[in-house]
Amino acid sequence: MSPVSTLLGAAIGVGATLVADRVRWRRERVGQSLDVRRQLYGEYTAALSRMRTALNECARSDVAAEERARRVREVFLAPGAYEIRHQLAVIAPQEIIAASRAAFLVLRDTRDALLDGAAVESTLYRELEDRFDSAVAELRRVMRRDLGVAE
Repeated sequence: MSPVSTLLGAAIGVGATLVADRVRWRRERVGQSLDVRRQLYGEYTAALSRMRTALNECARSDVAAEERARRVREVFLAPGAYEIRHQLAVIAPQEIIAASRAAFLVLRDTRDALLDGAAVESTLYRELEDRFDSAVAELRRVMRRDLGVAE
């Protein structure tokens, strides 16, 4: 009876250790995933902000139309938001992907308006600025919810 009790005790001990290791591994993996998303969300919102600022500077500059168009195209691509959006599409929940796309599309519309000659004081430009503010506010809201940040 003693050897059976020893084997049963060993099996229970090994089983409990395996379960505990599995739980710890899962918790670490969830924590790592959260850290990666937090980093990526911060990078994406920063890239959007840089893009908006650069477009705004282009809208305020007094340069020839050709130079302005070249500069607008250049600054739109520079911050890296395209690349980060592709990363988000792989790891973020669908709600984040949709909100990140919405904010990006407003900036793309802003770029197109500037290429068409919109000025910073135009109604269209102000509407686009308001739409961007709303889109980013929604993006941050869903990002915070995904990260478990209290409202």
